[in-house]
Amino acid sequence: EVFENAADCVRGADLVIVTTPVDSAEETFLAIAPGLAPGAVVTDAGSVKGSILLAARRLPAANPFVGAHPMAGGEKAGATHASAQLFEGRVCFLTPTGAEDPQALTAVRRFWQELGSVLHETDAAKHDEIVAAISHVPHAAASALMLAVMDQPGFRRFAVGAGLRDTTRIAAGEENLWVGIMLANARHTAGGLRDLERRAAELRAAVEANDAATLRRLLAEARIARQNLDRSE
Repeated sequence: EVFENAADCVRGADLVIVTTPVDSAEETFLAIAPGLAPGAVVTDAGSVKGSILLAARRLPAANPFVGAHPMAGGEKAGATHASAQLFEGRVCFLTPTGAEDPQALTAVRRFWQELGSVLHETDAAKHDEIVAAISHVPHAAASALMLAVMDQPGFRRFAVGAGLRDTTRIAAGEENLWVGIMLANARHTAGGLRDLERRAAELRAAVEANDAATLRRLLAEARIARQNLDRSE
């Protein structure tokens, strides 16, 4: 169903899942507050949990909030690219504070488990550190790589192969969503980009110095790390 305002969307709901961008979470919580029934549980799917926990203070005291973040989705937006199996076998972080009603936490756990997610519970601060490493920094790096490639005098779009497409795929993500994510997790994202700059400088120095041994070591280190991503835990 489609409603004229957010408060009408949530009237009568037992469980509300907020999936608006991270930087509009507080605005959304304020908008739904008048329509929430006492005891209705609120959760989300936001990529940054520290700022959303703060925003959730805008919810009525009678409505417990449990933060969630499914590690699923892709660079293509909209209902056209929806998938019924989107969450199957994918990690979903839950970030309970310990202060919420245990029944609320049980309801949120059950919701994501019913969708096929594999739950991982941690605190908001640790979650934001983890997802910076595995999501936010990679997205920023893919964007930087795409920009750098386009700056090359030899760039020819007609000749692009799978290598460039694979390494920059996530750079096609919607920028307004990612601005909010990166700024909400700025400390960890900036730290990761500094590490990227350091590693890129190591590679550049090896190439400039014709240092095959160092170059081989760095490329092998990266190859092994990437191969390990495809191995079972």
